[in-house]
Amino acid sequence: MYLVDATLGGPEIPARNMTIERASQEDPVKILIAEDEPLFRKLLRQLLSSEFELTVTEDGTTALARLQEENGPVLAILDWVMPGMTGLEVCRELRAHRRTAGIYVLLLTARNSAADIVSGLRAGADDYVTKPVQAEELRARVQLGCRIIELRAALKTEVGALAVAMAREKLLLRRLALVPGRPQKREPKKGVLSHA
Repeated sequence: MYLVDATLGGPEIPARNMTIERASQEDPVKILIAEDEPLFRKLLRQLLSSEFELTVTEDGTTALARLQEENGPVLAILDWVMPGMTGLEVCRELRAHRRTAGIYVLLLTARNSAADIVSGLRAGADDYVTKPVQAEELRARVQLGCRIIELRAALKTEVGALAVAMAREKLLLRRLALVPGRPQKREPKKGVLSHA
């Protein structure tokens, strides 16, 4: 199976080279694609469907609704100009709510001026890709997004484990303070050096 490069004039790419490496192969990452151009939407689907669970929409309003669903996509590829809401509006709305603020957003557009890139990033996009997109670049950026999502999840797990450990330590210290006959811990006096 071969896929045509996003430049539409580029070389065909063997599908077997399209594997996007992820640390966790348990469940595929859920990605939303919001693109109003049928040809580009089809190309994005071909590039990513073998590795990810895709939700594909044609407008910003539907994209936002899907991203707000429970257990919805964790990564969004949003076209800048779409019917309903623009990609920038969807991005701003995602960032405005705690439940959706962590969705990784890759903004996709033909706009490539420095001012446009800054506008996209200031609206809350995590990454910015200009059209026409090279297939390898898009895959690399999606892979980067997945890595960041995995690192955020690992950090959240570690923070939770640390909070539990700290709560246990606090409980143990309280219980130790209740043990009769246990000498109280003395704080060293300031300015006094102890010699061993």
